[in-house]
Amino acid sequence: MKRKSSLIEVNLNSIEAIGLDVAKEKIDVCLLWSWQPIYYRIKNNSQAISEFSKELREWGLDEEVPMVLESTGIYHLELALTLMEDWWEVKEINPIITHQQIRCTIRGTKTDKTDALLLAELWKYKWNELRTFSRSRKIISLRKKMSILNEIEKKILEFSMIIKWYEEERLKSWEIGEEDEYMKMIKESLKMIKKSKVEIEKSIMEEELDEKWNRKVEIIDSITWISPLIAKMCYWIFWENEFKNKKEMLAYVWLDPRLRQSWKSAWNYKMSKRWNSFIRKKLYQAAFCSIHHSEYYKWIYEREKQKWKHHFICVLTIARKMIYTMRSLIQKNELYNPNYYLNSI
Repeated sequence: MKRKSSLIEVNLNSIEAIGLDVAKEKIDVCLLWSWQPIYYRIKNNSQAISEFSKELREWGLDEEVPMVLESTGIYHLELALTLMEDWWEVKEINPIITHQQIRCTIRGTKTDKTDALLLAELWKYKWNELRTFSRSRKIISLRKKMSILNEIEKKILEFSMIIKWYEEERLKSWEIGEEDEYMKMIKESLKMIKKSKVEIEKSIMEEELDEKWNRKVEIIDSITWISPLIAKMCYWIFWENEFKNKKEMLAYVWLDPRLRQSWKSAWNYKMSKRWNSFIRKKLYQAAFCSIHHSEYYKWIYEREKQKWKHHFICVLTIARKMIYTMRSLIQKNELYNPNYYLNSI
């Protein structure tokens, strides 16, 4: 296969990084080297991506050259997975960082070409903030199921509220006749949605893991009022991340407060809520249940209430404590022992 005309004069050994700006239907590629950057475009589908990877291999490009791309929902996954499976070094960056860099420029130009160039240049200046893409297709499949489950639960809540409002209106107007046809359809739809939720939860529980991760799920599941489903969802928080400290892990799941400070004054301004809202909601539900069934977590809740904190803040404190406990138990490879924590009361 021949090299593209624009790449004939390029010394492949001098390429510093490759920026990949991903869109729904196309991918803009920027090869950053000592002279003028080279741009070209490929389609965003599995065949075009495989050919792109094959071309780079045939041209003799070094495998250690970083390929930098943004985390753009689902559109970048096929590209990242294919390149990773072909043993290229794929670096993933948060779009917030690239947006900040664009705002810092004088003209604030934002095109597909400039985005690809910016991603390649970020390797020079932000290399320590770039994370190597290492997720497997199994992990991505689990995350997709979690997203679907999140949307299903929202629809269940919406339909339930409609049915509740309809029943209340019927009681107010003293209507005793048969239900309207559209209300019957809504109730049937709600039954189907609930059935779909059960099937998705079942498929998540049946997801096979290797022995190492089965042990970690078992450890998380041993914590009081962490259900097997939540344990299975939480495991991918830890599967590729080795956190330096517990605060770093808390920031990863976005249960940390956004600190505001000015001279001698410092205050917490709301909770950061950028990460997966579904897993945060499940942790909140688990924390709320633990208040009624765990002496240790009940003691934490009452301790925080004595400081005149709001109920939600107290429950979030327990959720954060659960995250800390997960990290500690996984590091020690031990199951949860409620008696150990009761000694601290």
